[in-house]
Amino acid sequence: MDHEVRSLTTPADVALGLPRGGGPSLWKSAKFANKSGNFTYGVIARVVYGQNREAVGAAGKANAPITLTSMNLSVIPVTQKAGKYYPLESYTSVNPDGGATFGVRQTGNDYDNLADCAWTELGFCAKYEDFADNTRVALTMRMGAEMTGWLYGRMKDVDVKVDPIDAKNNRIKIEALPVNAPGAFGYIKKSELASNPKIDARVRLSSGVFGYNMMLQSEGSIVDGYDPVGNFEDFAAFEPILKTKAGYRAQWIVSSGASANGYQATSGNACFDDKTQLLGIVTTNAMVYSPSAPEFKDGALSYKVAGLHFMEDGKTLTRGSYDLAIRSSVARCVYGFTSAPFQASVSVINADGSEQIIGTETVREDAKREWLFLSAKNFTFSTPTIRVKLTQEKQAVVAPAPVKKAATKSITCVKGKLVKKVTAVSPKCPTGYKKK
Repeated sequence: MDHEVRSLTTPADVALGLPRGGGPSLWKSAKFANKSGNFTYGVIARVVYGQNREAVGAAGKANAPITLTSMNLSVIPVTQKAGKYYPLESYTSVNPDGGATFGVRQTGNDYDNLADCAWTELGFCAKYEDFADNTRVALTMRMGAEMTGWLYGRMKDVDVKVDPIDAKNNRIKIEALPVNAPGAFGYIKKSELASNPKIDARVRLSSGVFGYNMMLQSEGSIVDGYDPVGNFEDFAAFEPILKTKAGYRAQWIVSSGASANGYQATSGNACFDDKTQLLGIVTTNAMVYSPSAPEFKDGALSYKVAGLHFMEDGKTLTRGSYDLAIRSSVARCVYGFTSAPFQASVSVINADGSEQIIGTETVREDAKREWLFLSAKNFTFSTPTIRVKLTQEKQAVVAPAPVKKAATKSITCVKGKLVKKVTAVSPKCPTGYKKK
């Protein structure tokens, strides 16, 4: 690591169990340049904690523990661009109605354009760049045991390794290739909203009654951004007017918990409810994807994604990638399998129920048989479902060979007037008796 960027940080709170916050960090690779020719990369970690207080002030703080809501980690190629740039500061201002506004801003007022900056520090902007082709990224992190369950994100050809550090922390290494995940844009005239009820309903929902009416009455336009995680309803509504956005960069992102828009799916499967360990990672380049574990339905693990059918030229098909890394023990739990080896297959089902012929499908288990890795590549959109089906041959039950009983015979033994019958494999008369 070259250095941690000076930033607004949250102090640690031992009583609450809140760790110290930090800023982005700049790393320099000794061998691998990004597409700009520079060897610099940024790592940005965002962790959100929540607390429900039952009272105001110290009393509320004391009786409400914090909970980890979400985590987002990204690795980005950057160039240190010199210019009029400053560290961030927090500020509070009073609105005309007497209310307060809180935010962050540059400490200086004469700063250069920030449009392409991942972060700023005194005299420098970390300008976004792209990964060089075939660059694999490995990130090792110490993760508290409270962040368990499923990770999701944007990468492909994933490998994962988990080692316990102590009772409260794990060392997790994730290695993968970045993926190209195109965005989308679209526009609609205000006068056309009434004739597009699905779009109109989503705009009303996101703007609120006041904002919606102000938008209709104003001369300008509004621009809204939609988080890709779990946002299938918005995609379905806006898809008719969307086009693939040009100028995207490859992404390497892993997340857990709630998405930026607060969406947090639940699995409904007891095998996915283990809170003591990392259960799996699901990643894709799809424009819209779920932050949850695959759904176990009709004997298969199903995962829904969505995206536009064509790239920005309107002719080239958008090709999707999907990777699933799942603990072998979890897969066996879902299917009720024994510890014996099992087989897996991956298929892609279109919205109309037909099956796609995909270009690449891989299935493998690691050497320790702790993790199962599956992937599907080169499928098309708009709303396919990836299905993973596992099978296991039933082990033949070998019946024990029947025990053959040895033949017995009987003899009669006498001793004076006493008579005794002896039956055995090799019968013998007791002492003092004679065979009759």
